[in-house]
Amino acid sequence: MAEIEEQKWTDVSVPQTTTTVYQALYNRRMAWKFEDREVPRDAVERMLATSVWAPNHKHTQPWRFFVSTKDSAHRQKIADFAEKGIIARNAEDTTMAMRQRQWTLDQPLMIFAYSVPADREDITQENYAAVVCALHNVNLAGVAEGLAVTWETGGIAKLPGLTEAVGGDPEWALVAMATVGYPDEESPATRTPVSAFVTWAD
Repeated sequence: MAEIEEQKWTDVSVPQTTTTVYQALYNRRMAWKFEDREVPRDAVERMLATSVWAPNHKHTQPWRFFVSTKDSAHRQKIADFAEKGIIARNAEDTTMAMRQRQWTLDQPLMIFAYSVPADREDITQENYAAVVCALHNVNLAGVAEGLAVTWETGGIAKLPGLTEAVGGDPEWALVAMATVGYPDEESPATRTPVSAFVTWAD
């Protein structure tokens, strides 16, 4: 990785938004249907900029992101991989293979988030947790941008060889294949109140 000068908090240009942290936390939703609108690159860059400010023990910076835009050669490659991977798993499943290929091509934008392992298991686990936090930062920033970020860990994310097809190191751990776009559906949600899970150990 090329040497890049470290950035201080005071050097960060914070986007102006009326969305509060609490609004982002409570309004964050995944979406399964997106509008047929291009996702602006500058919005994605602002969202990704928040990722590296996630908690990260020992400052290992284990996050690696691949951004795949719609209609790009990279997206076409991933779609080809999805189709071939599903057929390799089950030669008779051509309908599912074509469906997965089309789904891959249709997503407005995709982010493949990876965690780099360490030479110690405990640090590898910490690295993975850090990337989860980093991607959640991206999710929350997406709320302020009017975008939904949907975490995918099934489907083509489970096919062997995906990391190499994306362009990553096969030793890296996939944290999520995230789809990003303007939501085209209402996604109401409910949660059990936190009081059911908290013990105040006074």
